[in-house]
Amino acid sequence: MSQENDLNDVSTQPPKSKMTFKKFTQQFNSLDPNNYGSWPIIVKFTCWLFITFVICVVGYFVLVSSVIDQISTARAQEENLLNEYRQKESTLRNLERYEQQLKTMQDSFNEQLQQLPKESEIPGLVEDINVTGVESGLKFKNIRLDPEIRQNFFLEQPISIEATGDFHAFGQFASDIALLPRIVTLQDFSITAQPNSNKKSEIPELSYIVNAKTYRYLGNELSSLGSQPNSSTGAK
Repeated sequence: MSQENDLNDVSTQPPKSKMTFKKFTQQFNSLDPNNYGSWPIIVKFTCWLFITFVICVVGYFVLVSSVIDQISTARAQEENLLNEYRQKESTLRNLERYEQQLKTMQDSFNEQLQQLPKESEIPGLVEDINVTGVESGLKFKNIRLDPEIRQNFFLEQPISIEATGDFHAFGQFASDIALLPRIVTLQDFSITAQPNSNKKSEIPELSYIVNAKTYRYLGNELSSLGSQPNSSTGAK
């Protein structure tokens, strides 16, 4: 008999209503802010979740984002320092090779300087050019020194040459000039053909006007001038 009564009680109980979004929002509208303890569990859980989310977002933008920026800046500085270290380390490893290359360049430069005539050697160089031309088969009409042209660290000495002869003689002359112990360059030359003075030959006689140049280094002269005392300032 009691079992039948229990069954009747269970059958007479109203079914539980399901939670819907509308009912969920209605619970928020009916909340009493002064009585937090009476709030439904799901509302409390939602409020806690929302507060936790707000705290996380604010904490990220206030604390974490600045730390991330600092880390990014530190990484960029680290990369720059590593690149600078690699460059310096590579330069240090190659320092011995650079020093050897510099010594080779200095030796080559000094060797080139030895081929530049001194002021007292210019007349002898002109004589060497004359002898070279005669031995090559040229006949010189005139060889003269033109005014020197001053450059930054050297003097350019033009030499005007007028001669006659055939192509082979001029080619031999240019080749022998390159073998002189002093540096002489041939440039700005003109060739004019005219009837041969020897009537037995039909080959025209060639006249050459050549501008040769040699150079004098002013390094020693500049250093000696810089070491001389100023007489005007020393006068009492």
